[in-house]
Amino acid sequence: MDFTAISQKIYQQISEAQNILLIAHPRPDADALGSLVAFGLWLESLGKTHDKFCVDQPDSNLAWLTDYEPIITDPKYILAQQYDLIVVLDSGDLRYAGVDQVLPQFLPLPLIINIDHHNTNRNFGTINLVDSNAVSTTQIIFQFFKTLRVRISAKQATALLAGIIYDTYNFTNPNTNDRSLEITSDLLRAGALLPQVSDSILRNKTVDALQVWGKILTRLSYNAKLGVAFVAITKDDLEYVEFGAEITKGVANFLNNLAGVKAVLILEQQSDDIIKGSLRTNEELIDVSELAKMLGGGGHKKAAGFKLNGRLISTEKGFWQIV
Repeated sequence: MDFTAISQKIYQQISEAQNILLIAHPRPDADALGSLVAFGLWLESLGKTHDKFCVDQPDSNLAWLTDYEPIITDPKYILAQQYDLIVVLDSGDLRYAGVDQVLPQFLPLPLIINIDHHNTNRNFGTINLVDSNAVSTTQIIFQFFKTLRVRISAKQATALLAGIIYDTYNFTNPNTNDRSLEITSDLLRAGALLPQVSDSILRNKTVDALQVWGKILTRLSYNAKLGVAFVAITKDDLEYVEFGAEITKGVANFLNNLAGVKAVLILEQQSDDIIKGSLRTNEELIDVSELAKMLGGGGHKKAAGFKLNGRLISTEKGFWQIV
């Protein structure tokens, strides 16, 4: 991939665009939000009219990234606008971005720029800036800014750092590398607020949340033959708990640190008929994204996910999917 050439193409399209739509995936994490915010601030500096869209509002612990301003969540609103350029951030495909049923309704369909770091990305954009070696999408945006010699503000640096901290789980995941640490140093020199980022991502556990963890972990099972730990999370588990989405992600990362475990599978009942699966591994020879892809999902080599139609019920043998 010629990063410089693709970056120049993106800059040219943005320079010519009059109205731009930025899209982040549902249940946006710090990488998706950090990308959305940093890119949006750049568009503001260029005087470009743009909207930010996501199916869901961010969890309250990450709302500070957007200055507590709501993101557009209504597809009817964006369909009523005249966009000539769409930028999809941190999404392997349009389904994961939550807009596979929405974008085809644009007539004509605007040019799409796809910026992502998932190794299962389907290169769905008219222009694709995809680097699976990057630890986060915010890292790609940092490199994009540097290529274009964009001056990164302290606010942008904080947003970009949030994505790196989140997707490396504070530099403890196997995808952490020397480049991500170098970029973090650059972002700190640019004014990134590391304490605020760390507190919102890593220190968001409440007493209620840990009590839910305890309930969930009582169901933890382990297949010694496969070396896989498994746990199920029901809708009732998260019904009255703040930061519900962050709890489930935190459990997955926590279980991935278990000694002797090769991989972790979390199944979460997101709605009455949708089950979300999360896969984690620290094993060098295991690529969980391949399994996720077989199940209609995607992600990274060491962290991936998928969704299935069905519901989880408790039986004498544990939790099973019912389609």
